[in-house]
Amino acid sequence: MTDENIPQTNAPAQPGQPLEIVIEVSKEEDFKRFYAIGAIGVNNIYDFRVSFYNDDPEIGQRNGVKKIHRKIGTEVILSPVAAKELARWLMQNVKDYENKFGEIKGQTGAKGGSKGTSDDDSTVLDGYA
Repeated sequence: MTDENIPQTNAPAQPGQPLEIVIEVSKEEDFKRFYAIGAIGVNNIYDFRVSFYNDDPEIGQRNGVKKIHRKIGTEVILSPVAAKELARWLMQNVKDYENKFGEIKGQTGAKGGSKGTSDDDSTVLDGYA
């Protein structure tokens, strides 16, 4: 990064005065958008990993089995601090959205009342029943 990319102010910060910080946001050359219908992830002591995916269901079924190909489009790795800040930001924006447009209704499976699959086949993936 060269000095010309760093915004400069004419007046130096005085002792005890907060430093003015200017953040310029830009996109990487290979920036891509990805629409995700869901996310899966894991965490450990070091970071949180969130993979965003889309599902590609096969048409019809074979032997009573419907196959869905889950394609992960991107993974984001966050520090614990960044994950907590993201969670705070998401919750505030969901609250703002609901205040403006009404409550976001969660989808539930046709039988089990939750997303995903289980060993006893009591749940159905939403939209694929």
